[in-house]
Amino acid sequence: MRSDRWMGALVLCFAGGACSAEESTIEPTMDAGALDTGVRDARSDARMDVRDAGTDRGSSMMDAPNDRGSAERDAGAAEVFTPECRATSDCTGARLCRMDRCVEPATGCSATSGCANDARCEGGRCVPWTGAQTDPACTVDPRPGVFAPAVQCQFDEAPAGDAYPDHLHVLSTPMVADLRVYRAGSSAVRPSIVVVFDDGVDGGAELPTGLIRILDGRTCALQDNLSEQLVSHSSPPAIGDLDGDGTPEIVAFKAGGGLVAFRYVAASTGDAGARGRWGVWWRSTSADGTAFDPTGGGWAGPTIADIDGDGRAEVLRHGMVFNGRTGVLIGGTGARTQLAGYSAGAFSVVLDVDEDGAVELVTGNGVFAWSATTRDWVREAYFTRSNCAGAGCGDGQVAVGDFGDFASARFTDARIPEIAVVSSGYVRVDTIEGRTVFGPIALPGGGTGGPPTVADFDGDGLAEVAAAGATAYSVMDPDCGPRSVSRSGGRCETSTTTGVLWSRPSQDASSNVTGSTSFDFEGDGRVEAVYADECFARVYDGATGTVLFSQQHSSCTWYENPVVADVDGDFRAELVVGSNFNCGSPTTGVACPGVGPRGVDVQFAGLRCSTDAECPSSRCVMGFCRCAADSECCPGSAPAGDGGVADASVDAGGDAGRTTGSGSECTYVCAAPPDGTPGAGNTCRAARPRGVRGIRVYADIADRWVRSRTIWNQHAYNVTNVEDDGRIPASGAVRRNWRERTLNNFRTNVQGTAEITSSPDGTVSGTGFMCLASGAARLRVRACNRGTAPMADGLPVGFYSGAGVTLGPRVCQAPTPRALMPGECVDVTCDWVASPQERATPVTAVIDDTRMRTECHEENNLGVIEDVVCRPPG
Repeated sequence: MRSDRWMGALVLCFAGGACSAEESTIEPTMDAGALDTGVRDARSDARMDVRDAGTDRGSSMMDAPNDRGSAERDAGAAEVFTPECRATSDCTGARLCRMDRCVEPATGCSATSGCANDARCEGGRCVPWTGAQTDPACTVDPRPGVFAPAVQCQFDEAPAGDAYPDHLHVLSTPMVADLRVYRAGSSAVRPSIVVVFDDGVDGGAELPTGLIRILDGRTCALQDNLSEQLVSHSSPPAIGDLDGDGTPEIVAFKAGGGLVAFRYVAASTGDAGARGRWGVWWRSTSADGTAFDPTGGGWAGPTIADIDGDGRAEVLRHGMVFNGRTGVLIGGTGARTQLAGYSAGAFSVVLDVDEDGAVELVTGNGVFAWSATTRDWVREAYFTRSNCAGAGCGDGQVAVGDFGDFASARFTDARIPEIAVVSSGYVRVDTIEGRTVFGPIALPGGGTGGPPTVADFDGDGLAEVAAAGATAYSVMDPDCGPRSVSRSGGRCETSTTTGVLWSRPSQDASSNVTGSTSFDFEGDGRVEAVYADECFARVYDGATGTVLFSQQHSSCTWYENPVVADVDGDFRAELVVGSNFNCGSPTTGVACPGVGPRGVDVQFAGLRCSTDAECPSSRCVMGFCRCAADSECCPGSAPAGDGGVADASVDAGGDAGRTTGSGSECTYVCAAPPDGTPGAGNTCRAARPRGVRGIRVYADIADRWVRSRTIWNQHAYNVTNVEDDGRIPASGAVRRNWRERTLNNFRTNVQGTAEITSSPDGTVSGTGFMCLASGAARLRVRACNRGTAPMADGLPVGFYSGAGVTLGPRVCQAPTPRALMPGECVDVTCDWVASPQERATPVTAVIDDTRMRTECHEENNLGVIEDVVCRPPG
């Protein structure tokens, strides 16, 4: 066991002179309860009372302990106080110098949360962690049922000097991947958002005006414009490592037809400090090298997959197959007449659905095998349309999943998947042989219908299918259909026999072909559905359709859908939503006549809660945050009466004009809830004072959402089609999504590998300081993760003057330089510019001092550097 006292050599360097070594004593067994940082729990107050010394001289915290006015008696008093110590080095034994007195350190504890300086509670005493030790009991409760996202970042204005200032509208699905070129010198995963922006407000298809922008997933800041080649404005890109070099490439429908691939070229090793650039790698050509630029289907986008099993990825555009490394057309053109689809296009879905070791092209009109001889798609002989004719039985948008035991004489394995098809306003489920086993069911609310989403929405262990129409978003469940459709273990949450589990009103009269997604945000085993119509982006309870979250949105609607991924590498899921002003006002977007008073979403009852601490107003009644004014409705702001954001004047249109704690606009308003909402009092309702454009990233305000992957690489995303690093698996090595216990989904992302209750636990221990020639003190601590889940890089470590009951102002702050796996540690340094020159002062370091992340122990984030002083030479 390490000694209770840690001896560290401090090197003091003076300008123009030599360096001298002194000893400092750092006490690792300090009781964290004695260090009141003023940092409150994130659920009740995301702000800090301790403030940066350089920006807030009016801090309500007590001044640093070296302030003589805080330690000496009034000059007029008869008795003169004589300080017992000026520094801990003046004290004997293990005693510490606090407020001019030598005191015994607090060593008792009842839990690890009561220990500072990277220690744990053992036998009633704080004992230092050693090596890669972790706390196996470090867990958190994700508390299902509470859903409170806020805007983490957004891109809706071009930066100054941008060559494309009007490209601010997103018409297609955004993609997410770690492109490995923006890692800022560390090995930490740094995902980016790759998305096509448009510069107009029209509703046309496949216009040659799209610009691919790459945004930082953490801040939404612009990283690059891929301006060497414009693309179709309404088509999403796809991402994958096409050449096997470890860096993903980006492919898209080229403006004017065909395909284009972009590749990052690193700077020359001789160019110190230079960065590489994105450029066109190839444009699609025929085998003879001439341009091959087919058009049509311009709302769809490319699909990346290994077609022939050679381990090299190909790129597909509506069934046509191109070499992923050269862009040369391989084949697939002859089958285009068989692949009858919508004029707006259909996404190529390529999977080994019959499990014969080779992939098939799956459509609503057949299952096709790739012929290496003819270099074309050939309809499988086993596919025959046997029992479906008429409305809803044609081609359409598809997804793949195991919907139940629908074995046949040829395919006796019940785990062979089925095909969900949305066709001309109907939804059905077919076997891969073409036998319809569910539906066709007319989409509630009418309309053509968008690409289907497959997931277990009601938590019964079986797949359902979701799709959007013109005036409704719905989930269809075979268990809610005719009793002839029997699924072992299946259940219907309602008594309906229509096949519809639930349906909720929406507004999509413009195209009525939008997509959706789903994700189990809360880790309770049931996914939530995510869909954005022309007016609102919503998250629905998967089993009931209750709207859990709503935010203003605007879109003329194409095939786009929101996506869920870990977009910033923080080991938590975020929600990414694209918006546009197309087909509407050039300043507000599409009109939304169905909103309620003050522009509220009539389907959203209000912000939810389980305790008072989870509400901006600090009032939770019957599961909803209650309010008396708009100022009590901004997630991330302080509770009312505690320095929160003041309520701005509200115009007749209901535009609140307030901001959240992150600085983004807050559009929640305090209004009466819908009839039937339990409890009394107004709730915080989502309002739409105007439309929005560009990209928004939403994250849970209390960091409770579970972990997800850092990738969503194409519209036809089904998890196993791509590795975490963007590699495309060989066709024979692709895991069968429908056989994975935790998957069996399509257009749905997956939770991370860690247990949903696992949690990081950040700790710090002071290791010393160094005096710089400028007179600043370079403070150094060791930051560790003693928890059971990874801890993201960039976690702030604040350094505060003083130690003990009350701390002084923050003197500097620095981020952790890399992600920390459980048991890992890293050094963090920070320069105290105005360090003390006369009297030695302890400094308390606090990891995650702004409470960005939820941890299993929130009170043990402290460590102390003793006797910091940088005396001038002479």
